[in-house]
Amino acid sequence: MGMMMVRGVGAFLLITGLIAALLASHGAMNRGYEALLALGDIAAGSEASRLKARTPDPVREELTYAVDGRGYRADLYRPDEPRRGALILVHGFTDAGRRDPRLIEFAMTLSRLGFTVMVPELEGLKRFSVSTREVEAIADAIRHLTQTEPAARSTTALAAISLAVGPALVAAKQADTADRVRFLIALGGYYDLTDMLRYVTTGEDQGGAGRAAPPPQREGRWAVLLSQLHWLEDENDRAALAAIARRKLEDPDAPVQTEVCQLGPQAQAAYELVTNEDPERVEALVARLPPPLLEEYQALDLSARDLDKLQARLVLIHGPHDRVIPVSHSRRLRDALPAYQARLFEAGGLEHVAVSPGWRDGWGLWRATIHLLALGEQE
Repeated sequence: MGMMMVRGVGAFLLITGLIAALLASHGAMNRGYEALLALGDIAAGSEASRLKARTPDPVREELTYAVDGRGYRADLYRPDEPRRGALILVHGFTDAGRRDPRLIEFAMTLSRLGFTVMVPELEGLKRFSVSTREVEAIADAIRHLTQTEPAARSTTALAAISLAVGPALVAAKQADTADRVRFLIALGGYYDLTDMLRYVTTGEDQGGAGRAAPPPQREGRWAVLLSQLHWLEDENDRAALAAIARRKLEDPDAPVQTEVCQLGPQAQAAYELVTNEDPERVEALVARLPPPLLEEYQALDLSARDLDKLQARLVLIHGPHDRVIPVSHSRRLRDALPAYQARLFEAGGLEHVAVSPGWRDGWGLWRATIHLLALGEQE
């Protein structure tokens, strides 16, 4: 559930190379050609690419800022030719935070496309946890950027990945931020937290409308556990559950029953939820979570939130064979909004946040990139 990685575009770029050449021959670079260059640049990482050859490197600035006494750090990437406004890029679960090498390359690609990109440091996501504190931090990033950065023109865009999609969407519909966010890119995000937990722990996708979902990744349940440990009151329980989760991530068959027997009631409830394999017990087990954790859970559950205040256009990108969060979540999130407001691109080969596209896989990502480039150009 970390940063998006593209391991190669292979046949897709080879076949579309001729198309790109034809598009470029008409003079000004159009969106289709730019989208091809963007995918090629993401695939290249830090190596040479056509987009790098055509555009100077963006300038990265380190920012410190405060909103109502809350202090933050961020990186700002300034393009040589700012022509698509501003975009706030929310990093995923990574202890490197805003300086994750993959995130830096992705921010550079976006900036080469003309976006002024802000990447705030989110301490919770660096600790592999997600909560309403991230909602506040993302909303503060919106407030700061739209008030201080000319490229934001009083509105900006957001891009978030996986479990960060929920906090980003909630941040984008606050009373003082809703009219400042033009569009939101959601990659592999969730809609219903209970259904997500049901899938991760039991393999059942109740939101799939009868469509079979692939089996979940075995390590998904432990990543979910790690993401919520900070809400347990007892420090010893937090440490014990963290050790259990990390041991299981390294070896799914590792014995941990001795440690489990020593857990307190709150930690026992959390452990029982993530190890449950009965789809019918999930709601009851969620209800037994510690009150602070349950409150956070309900605040971040998009299926329980009123989305009417969201003004931003939503660009949903999801792999149809995602084994962490099923594509049904993006389908339901799209359907929960007016038809004009949300558009879903199901990109084959996108395995949650890792991409390895061939021709058909790259086609979906290409179309999604064209769409977001068009949205970035709107005044």
